[in-house]
Amino acid sequence: MTWRLTSGLTLVVCLSASASASAQDVLRQGELIAAVKQRNPSRAAAAQRLEAARIQIARARALPDPYLQAMVEDIPPNFRNAMPMVRLQASQMLPWFGKRDRMAGVSARQADAAAARIDTTTLDVVAEAKRAFHQLVLNRAARRVNREQRAIVDTVVAIAIGRLSSGTGMHHDVLKMQTEAAMLDDMLLMLDADRREMAAMLNALLDRPAETTVAEPDDDWSTKTPELDRAFLIRMAIDRRPELREMTAMEHMETAMAAAAKREYYPDVMLGGLYDIRMGQDGLGAMIGLNVPIWIGSKQRLDVRAAEARARGIERDRAAMAAMVRAEVERQIARLEALDRRLTLLDHELLPRAQQTFDSALAAFPSGKVDALDLLDALRTVGTQRLARVGLRVERELALVDLERATGSSLAEATP
Repeated sequence: MTWRLTSGLTLVVCLSASASASAQDVLRQGELIAAVKQRNPSRAAAAQRLEAARIQIARARALPDPYLQAMVEDIPPNFRNAMPMVRLQASQMLPWFGKRDRMAGVSARQADAAAARIDTTTLDVVAEAKRAFHQLVLNRAARRVNREQRAIVDTVVAIAIGRLSSGTGMHHDVLKMQTEAAMLDDMLLMLDADRREMAAMLNALLDRPAETTVAEPDDDWSTKTPELDRAFLIRMAIDRRPELREMTAMEHMETAMAAAAKREYYPDVMLGGLYDIRMGQDGLGAMIGLNVPIWIGSKQRLDVRAAEARARGIERDRAAMAAMVRAEVERQIARLEALDRRLTLLDHELLPRAQQTFDSALAAFPSGKVDALDLLDALRTVGTQRLARVGLRVERELALVDLERATGSSLAEATP
């Protein structure tokens, strides 16, 4: 009987291996990330906003539109017995020296902020894609364990039926095992539904139809991480987090707006020319004018103070954000260390003991020394521990994803 169970397990493993080997398409994490960067609509939208911000720099340097005016006077001629006249006038406002450059500086800082937002969006969609990939890994592992346990249960059912036929077993043992098989079938249906949901989410990141087929993840999915240096990771996070760079750009933008507002203390110059047509007595004229900023105290200076206050506020927000970044890096490192300890405990204690318990119960079941409930409990325990091991490995990968997100760059660059 034990030989039949071992053969069944071997058959399941061989079938799984040949299915993996025969699969032509696999989902590789590196290729997935490259595709997400290329196809994700949120990242494309951020790129368009950056392009618009860069266009705005040249727009800020442009002169105001010229003003053209045509005027007629004393038409018809017999009105007031005066000579009819047509006047054509053109004028151009010239901002004071440096105003346009300062406004272009404001637009340049806005473009810097938009560039940082692209990096933020890229980090977010890449992290989301990696999470979806590893959730697919965990789902695949759960389906594998489910199928293997289903094969074991089928074999145990055959053993229980054989015992019942020989008069050494009980009918309720067969019913318990058949119930367990039905429960495993139900769980497999739920896992298949979960996978379809995960595939739909991944397709959304790739801007593909929700029903597009998503291949199974590559077996080589574990990340090889270097030795992590806390102090270096924190420095790297402060330097590279795009949210911090965006806040710095916004602070500089407000400083540039204050500088531009100070230029509004000076008047703008209006230059113009005119051409009069009056019964053959044509005439040319020129004009110059300027606005008089006499309300500096209630307008321009208040604009300067407001921009400087906003800059100070952003500076404090950035300091708060930097503190949160440091805490997040520390939290993910602590999480990784705890997961490594849990994996060691699982590999050396929990999983071997669960396997030994199941093997012992399985060996004793044909002789009736162990009943069906004890065997089911041992089977469920070993399945739970096997899946827990994959779950911890996946959780470790997700912790690495979160650490990369916290530092704003790949951990391949995390070596001082």
